[in-house]
Amino acid sequence: MKILLVRHGETDYNKNKLIQGHSDIELNETGRGQARNAGQKLTEYDIDFAFSSPLKRAVKTARLMLDNSNNEINIDKEITEDARLIEKFFGVFEESTFDEYFSALEAQSGLESIEKDEDVYERASSFFNEKYLNHKDETILVVCHGAFIRIFLRTLGLYPESNMLINNTALNVLHYDGKDYILEKFNI
Repeated sequence: MKILLVRHGETDYNKNKLIQGHSDIELNETGRGQARNAGQKLTEYDIDFAFSSPLKRAVKTARLMLDNSNNEINIDKEITEDARLIEKFFGVFEESTFDEYFSALEAQSGLESIEKDEDVYERASSFFNEKYLNHKDETILVVCHGAFIRIFLRTLGLYPESNMLINNTALNVLHYDGKDYILEKFNI
């Protein structure tokens, strides 16, 4: 199974360096433009199925990318929302600044309400294992979130640089054979 794993476009929270997590924030104008332009990244792929986090920023990114892919097979493709693709829950730090969050991490204080990385990885694994059973020889588009992608790839040992962030509308291409993942393209 070929997986086209994409982070959503920019929101005002991204622009202002605020933690979004489960907060359902819309794309801003820059994010909508990023998503339209990122459709070109999909032109060479014939997507069989498209999936998205249920959060508005991910669903809208998926729709704009597909509609602007210039690939007739992709345009008007239905997008299936799946709650397992939602961003990591940041608890009391949702809508906080990155500085506030990183200070708490450094002090190891107030972190009890944050979803554990292992739980995010389990959600991701559950999703991809289920999709593999039904789509072994197909290409799927999955639009979700930065921390979700980072945690998934890092846990698999496929995250190339520990300090690199996943860019808005970055495409990551993986191949999954039901056992092993191979990262073909990262953060493009």
